[in-house]
Amino acid sequence: MGNRIEILLVEDTPSDVRLTQEALKDSGLEYNLAVVSDGVEAMEYLNGKKTSSEKLPDVILLDLNMPKKNGHEVLADIHADATLRTIPVVVLTVSRRDEDVMEALKVKMNYYLAKPVSAETLAALVNSIFSLSSEEAFAADSNKELAPHEVHVRYVLACNPHTSPAVLRKLAHEKNHRVRIEVAENPQTPQDVLEEMSRDEHPDVRLGVSENPAAPESLLEKLAKDSSEDVRMGIAENPRIPSHILRLLEEDENTFVASSAKKSLAH
Repeated sequence: MGNRIEILLVEDTPSDVRLTQEALKDSGLEYNLAVVSDGVEAMEYLNGKKTSSEKLPDVILLDLNMPKKNGHEVLADIHADATLRTIPVVVLTVSRRDEDVMEALKVKMNYYLAKPVSAETLAALVNSIFSLSSEEAFAADSNKELAPHEVHVRYVLACNPHTSPAVLRKLAHEKNHRVRIEVAENPQTPQDVLEEMSRDEHPDVRLGVSENPAAPESLLEKLAKDSSEDVRMGIAENPRIPSHILRLLEEDENTFVASSAKKSLAH
């Protein structure tokens, strides 16, 4: 990898700082690590970097439970800043409460890891996020076989509505079709990428495009004529599809597709 990964760790518990440092040391990554102990320091650090035009972190590892300004408040501040919101954020927390995770996800979170983190998991996560954000690193990784952890990270990023359109554009070419399906369904995926994915070799990816709430009607009309009966059936079974497209499918040569379209129109 040509560049060292710039990581900001926001963590107030010294033992968790040490564990994360050890995990990073064992990860095999080339990185520079900056550590701040609370949310106030985190925002001061980030705003200072931005004001001085210094390089911002490639990824932020953020604890949720901190004094002065907690992780949720930091996420909100980052999300409100047009420059800072481009930085991938990984939430690190011991919390198993679903509401904590969902609150973080609603604001701006790219990934969630429970403490203590393992070197293998952290390496896969940070490396995947960095390679998807860096043109040089992505080019170097594009031909290599990804480890299961790396594929999982890409899958989660493909699902996440906070993943940037630039990263989704790259994930649209992921070899694993399940990752591509999630990109096809992600409302943040650019429409030109959806157009490209509507020609994907895997029918489930094309069906995923039809299930994207941001897919234009012209693309849905095209997919309603797809060569795969499974794709046409999936569209016909979806009552959210515009009625004029379902009416087209009522005339489909496959009687099951036609029947499904009729049922959807009746809803």
